[in-house]
Amino acid sequence: MQIIAKVFDLEISDKDVSREVCCGGNSTQALRRLIDRCLLLSKAIQVGFSVSEEEFDLALMELLDEEEPFGLPAGYIQEMDAAEMETLLKRNILIKKYLNSIYPADIDLTDKNLQEIYQDQQENFCCDEMVRCSHILIKGDNARQRALIVRSEIHSPEDFAKVCKNYSDCPSNECCGDLGFFPRGKLFPEIEKVAFGLAINQISDPFPSPEGYHILMLTDRKKAGPIPFEEIKASLANQIRQMEREYFLMKHLSELYEECQSNIKLFHDAQ
Repeated sequence: MQIIAKVFDLEISDKDVSREVCCGGNSTQALRRLIDRCLLLSKAIQVGFSVSEEEFDLALMELLDEEEPFGLPAGYIQEMDAAEMETLLKRNILIKKYLNSIYPADIDLTDKNLQEIYQDQQENFCCDEMVRCSHILIKGDNARQRALIVRSEIHSPEDFAKVCKNYSDCPSNECCGDLGFFPRGKLFPEIEKVAFGLAINQISDPFPSPEGYHILMLTDRKKAGPIPFEEIKASLANQIRQMEREYFLMKHLSELYEECQSNIKLFHDAQ
């Protein structure tokens, strides 16, 4: 293991860079991200932040629930020893505490502000045609024959709900087979072809897909077009606040590079 960079007294090894590459980008981009974090960590330590046992334990529980801990591919964390994982986690906590302390207060976004942004960029707030269906799935031997028998017992949406709970082989049978809203291109083509051709409350004949035989009932439909402002308002406000934070972070890191230039050492002869 070779040290290829140093920020104040924080060392960055070739192993660190190789691991960071797993999060995306090339080695140059990975090294830049590691230097960014070292600058932020140095500031956090300088300010006097620390990590309590309670904070560490909570962060550890959250980390173990993540699909990609530290942004790394699933399973990578198992290759770390306990000390290495503890160090990384504590550093992440310190950086988060420092950033939360310097981020500006949330900007005040009124409905008028959001409405203006919505109107100016309405082409970015459109949705495709979507349908909502419930389904009954019959799998296994003689699936087609059994699906035909099940379909013969359905004469209304009420019948569909009863039969679904008793006969569907999909876990969704507990919620009347609800598949939620979906646009074209998300489910099996066989399902979409039938779903988009149904009328509300219309129930299909059995048809096959790679999973088995399905019986569909269309329960709702949304036409393609602009997403209503009231539906997008909350997420739009969150997006704007997130963009403000990202811009602030970029500006702050640029200032830190300028301020700490003499304390950033790159060892170009490291292989």
